[in-house]
Amino acid sequence: MKQFRFKIFAGFALLISAFIVFSSFTDNRASLQENDPPENQFEIPDDVNKIFENKCFDCHNVNAEGEKSKKKLLIDKLPELSKAKLISKLDAIAETMKEGEMPPEKFLTKYPEYTPTKEEAQLLIDWANSTADELLK
Repeated sequence: MKQFRFKIFAGFALLISAFIVFSSFTDNRASLQENDPPENQFEIPDDVNKIFENKCFDCHNVNAEGEKSKKKLLIDKLPELSKAKLISKLDAIAETMKEGEMPPEKFLTKYPEYTPTKEEAQLLIDWANSTADELLK
């Protein structure tokens, strides 16, 4: 009889242990999902994207030849940046456009069609500043 009670107790203990292990596993997964940072909802508007495509993207993308331009800015990787890095890049875009530093004069001598109009430059500045401000909230 003692042996029978021991088997029932051991079975019951095993069942409770399995339940606890399973419960803790599902609870951990749920809490991990809740604590994961939200995905970056950063999107480039069509009008800004058009300027990037026509004036900037040839040099500032992962497949570009110039390592210096790729190191400064990769337009196609902006959505993957952390919030802090994205804000920093947006500030750099606004400042660079404000100062008229991009595209470089040497490049524009060869390819004048890449010169952004004043309106395009201002649109990039306004977009970069307002997006950075929104991300800071």
